[in-house]
Amino acid sequence: MAGSKRPLRILGLADLHDRIDMLGKLKGIDVDFIIFCGDLHNGGSKETARPAALFLASLGPPVLIVPGNMDHRDVVHDLWDEAGLQMIHCSSYRWADLGFLGMGGMVARDPRRLGDPSRYYHDDSEVYETLASAYQDIIDARVKIIIVHQPPRGVQDTLYNGESSGSIGLCRFVEEYQPDLLLCGHIHEARGMGFIGTSRIVNVGELRMGRGAIIEIGDDIVVSWVQI
Repeated sequence: MAGSKRPLRILGLADLHDRIDMLGKLKGIDVDFIIFCGDLHNGGSKETARPAALFLASLGPPVLIVPGNMDHRDVVHDLWDEAGLQMIHCSSYRWADLGFLGMGGMVARDPRRLGDPSRYYHDDSEVYETLASAYQDIIDARVKIIIVHQPPRGVQDTLYNGESSGSIGLCRFVEEYQPDLLLCGHIHEARGMGFIGTSRIVNVGELRMGRGAIIEIGDDIVVSWVQI
């Protein structure tokens, strides 16, 4: 990927919420990978979720995906495997000299929600400890990329009311381990890019509204925005 070679091109997406008409507009896009940062679905059953999963897989490039808070545990694991999507929730993935870590879901402010068997809810300590442990799987990768649903606290996580709503545990992990790139979604109004130290934080935006990002990885990382 260095020198004269073409940079690796990633299409970063999130928050489709089952609006499969938006996926149709991405047919033929020239990328090597699709990374989907959660909320492919909008709750519902396996039957209502299946069209979006199959359509996303049909776009062509390999898809790395983590679940969002609207992608239910009892639906997506088997469905995404059936569709051919590569879920990397709480796990790692290697491709050439790139290392990916994934953790989906969101931090539940009400601890009583942590026991919900149908949702990907965590507390901040679990987010930090899971990613810190899995980081050892990609420690020797040239480029380290984190795929999450919820942003880290304080970067691309501001709600319309001005409140910061990201994960404290995720922010701590990024501060300490300084991955090259973190891709997220969840806070629809916070699309954009920021930094934690040298780590580039990209909230790819809400695909339901036609938004995404192209990330080119060569000698450097270059982010451009997609509006369909």
